[in-house]
Order: sequence, then C-alpha cells, then structure tokens
Amino acid sequence: MGTAIAQDQNPFLPKTPTAFETRNAGESAEGNASIQKVEGKPTKITYTAVTDSRDWKDISGKVIRGRLIAFDVAKGDEANLVREGKVRLLVDGAKNFSLLPLEKLSTEDRDYIGTLVAARKPKASPQKTSE
Repeated sequence: MGTAIAQDQNPFLPKTPTAFETRNAGESAEGNASIQKVEGKPTKITYTAVTDSRDWKDISGKVIRGRLIAFDVAKGDEANLVREGKVRLLVDGAKNFSLLPLEKLSTEDRDYIGTLVAARKPKASPQKTSE
C-alpha cells in the first residue's frame, strides 16, 4: 500500500476540508491581479489566383477541383507559380491551400502549368542593333 502524505507535509492540502488559506495572486503585496483582454488584429490573406476553378488530375487519375495560386503576390503579369517543384492549389471548399508536387500531376496539367509559367515570364525588350 502506498505511503500517505500527512497534511502538514503537503502545503497544497487544506488543514480541514473547508479551511483554505488565501494567497496573493498578483505581483503587488496587496495581491491585485488584473487581466487585460487584448484584441488581435484580423489577418488578411491575399492569394493571387492564376486560373479559374478547374479540374486537376494527378497521375493516378484522381480529380481535384481548385484554382492554381501563385506563391507570392503578382506584380503585373509576373507570378511565381512553381517553387521547389511544387504548385499551390486552393481547393474548392477548403480554407487553406494545398501544396502538390508537380510530378504528381497529370502530363496535361504539367503542360498547362508550363504554358502559364512561360506566358508569365517577363518579356525581354528587343535590343537595338547598331548600324
């Protein structure tokens, strides 16, 4: 059988069931504790959707409906669509985006993303040739 701890050895047990000692809860000697409610600012999340909602297929044929979103806020037509071999999809009905490896998407969807990436690259300005 376990050893019982005497009440005078444990400072957390009251001497009698109805006798509790009062202790200071605050930092001052009077024990004035205060709780402040701090209102947090709402977080605004901005996505740059590159495509409308469409069906995306993975290599196994599973269909995901969502929009392709950029990794950063687009500046003009420039947007980073692929990062470290992954794309971001904002799946319809979901609150957060999903990261998908590019190689897991079907060949058609990879080609489609490739054309989007190529179209969004900054166009090189034609250089004047000296005559």
